[in-house]
Amino acid sequence: MISDWTPRFTVVIPTKDRAAYLEKTLLTCSLQDYTNFEVIVSDDGSSDGTKDVVFRAAARDPRIRYVTPGSSVGMRDNFEFALNHVKPGFVMALGGDDGLMPGGISGMRDALQATRQDLLTWATPVFNYAGVRTPESQLILPTGRGLELVDSATVLSRQAKQFSYINDNQLPMFYVKGVAATYLVDRVRSRSADGRFYSCSTPDGYSGVVLAGEVPSFAFSRTPFSIFGASPSSQGIAYISANERAKRQSQEFFRISAQLPMHRELAYQPYSPLISIMTADFLLHARDLAGWPGRFGDIDYRRLLSIAVGELSHGLYSEERVGRELAILLKIADQHGISDFFRRAVRDAKRAAPKSAFAGSGLRPGQIFFDGASFGLKDIVDAAFFASFVGKTASAVGVGPALAVLWRSLCYRVRSMRRGGAFPDESTWRLT
Repeated sequence: MISDWTPRFTVVIPTKDRAAYLEKTLLTCSLQDYTNFEVIVSDDGSSDGTKDVVFRAAARDPRIRYVTPGSSVGMRDNFEFALNHVKPGFVMALGGDDGLMPGGISGMRDALQATRQDLLTWATPVFNYAGVRTPESQLILPTGRGLELVDSATVLSRQAKQFSYINDNQLPMFYVKGVAATYLVDRVRSRSADGRFYSCSTPDGYSGVVLAGEVPSFAFSRTPFSIFGASPSSQGIAYISANERAKRQSQEFFRISAQLPMHRELAYQPYSPLISIMTADFLLHARDLAGWPGRFGDIDYRRLLSIAVGELSHGLYSEERVGRELAILLKIADQHGISDFFRRAVRDAKRAAPKSAFAGSGLRPGQIFFDGASFGLKDIVDAAFFASFVGKTASAVGVGPALAVLWRSLCYRVRSMRRGGAFPDESTWRLT
């Protein structure tokens, strides 16, 4: 589609110590065919040569710019600092290991023009670098095509019941999977007491909740314009990892985020990485903004805590980290007078045995898994180009191989149903 409508698009990349991955992320940006486009890398005091990586990329592509808020201001302040440098137009954010799809910016422009919307989101592929979930890299592609309008109230109400922002393809967060008109960002800032856009420690899902509330509807594309990357440096990976480097990384994040506890209805507790609790925090902070037009029903705290216990049952977290989250959840239960209910829920829950991630190629509803080694996928650039040329079905692999990966998927599903032991005793629940 050729268009003479060429609004400005800005991609902000708040980052810290991801130089090895950032180089590939910036390459996916430089390969964009859209001219009215800027990339702003906001470096939170990296010590790994991030500045040099950005300067080399900027020497090849003047659309790339380096800024820094100083040293170790933390994720939230770094995201806010990056937004302060954005000029009017449209904006989205990438992490230092994510990427844009080939023609991604032009595709965003075309989708926005076709739907006449100021907010757009899309179903996004995920590329796991080697060693993150499995020894080899892996690409996960969503299936389907099409462009539709989504009712904002429906999405917010769904989140107030399911508390699972990261699993909602339609939640319009502009971190990796969405793009928003800058006037919407400014409108959110005008509602905030401190003039900031971000009101929570974790900036990704909050952007989706708060922006959804600013518009009656937005556009959703099943064709992706960007790709998530998960590397050993990712914060979410660091929290569930048991190695010492990951523990130090997550402890540093806890230290900085302690300056901004969760919402008062979550008992002003320290940041929790549980998806359910983060989702509730996003909803509550957005609801408190002056004149925010978003609407959702009352939060059922029994339901919220039950879902949170279910998250802890998945076997991803070590004993130490399970104890930390249970201590936080108990404080929330105490505040709402449901501590006995919470203790029963913990007592009755069964933790799944720790299990390895599904490796290689496979299928499950709505997703296709590609083994990175088999397809030569070493980094986010490889994954972005591969994903852009793969159709929505696996028909090209033939009937025999398709049946084989289906069988492997079924075997993995059976293994994942195995159960582990009970939660640790309450005497061991500690904030560490």
